[in-house]
Amino acid sequence: MLAPGARGGYDRAAPGFQILLDMDVTGKVLSKKARRYQADALTQCALECFGTLKGRKMRAPLNQLILSTFYHEVSVRRATRALRQLKRTFADWNEVRVSHPAEVASALSSAPWALHSSERIVWLLRELVRFHHRSDLDFLHDLTAQQARSCLECLPNVPRPLADEVLLLSLQEAVLPVSATTARTCYRMGILDNPRPTVANQKQLQELFDEQYYVPVHLFFCDRVEKCCLPEAPLCEECGLAPKCPSARQNNQP
Repeated sequence: MLAPGARGGYDRAAPGFQILLDMDVTGKVLSKKARRYQADALTQCALECFGTLKGRKMRAPLNQLILSTFYHEVSVRRATRALRQLKRTFADWNEVRVSHPAEVASALSSAPWALHSSERIVWLLRELVRFHHRSDLDFLHDLTAQQARSCLECLPNVPRPLADEVLLLSLQEAVLPVSATTARTCYRMGILDNPRPTVANQKQLQELFDEQYYVPVHLFFCDRVEKCCLPEAPLCEECGLAPKCPSARQNNQP
């Protein structure tokens, strides 16, 4: 692993960092050591953007689930502002539940993402009450991680990666969410052998990334990578990982 730097990140001058620049442009990283160096380089970018987030405030599970819904539409900063706008406009989540999605969206923005997110949130809240007869997810604190994940996945539009976000960011479980974007990016960087968001790949990434930095790494994927590392025609020139990504170097070759 790369040597820790003064800001809690990693020292770019540490021995072995040059391996990031010398890998095959095909993105195939054969050694576990090289994979770990790539994971450390990605962690460095995450720490530069978000810091260690050691003293961050924990949100209630439902608040985090709604915030995470926004994460995948807009930036982390804009998503946080959207959550605050809803909490200021509506008395509680039950009032959001009985409101029309267009009314909810009007409290956020006139942009298409606001209506799309509002439709998902209202549907989620209605199904939460229908299944669990309550408008919160505080009961998740009393469950195991697997039980909490299963409860979340029963809700509409809550796949495993989104459920894992709640486990990590609200329930403080040591789990690194692996979405399609995360798996694809790690594959292109040579960290994974395939681009699929499988449980096996999740376990491999959890071994390669430092557990104490799961939160900033995940937020970096949501905030900076998801909007650039597209399945087709990735926006490598806009991605902060481009200098360390073999796939980006290959795409930029004349």
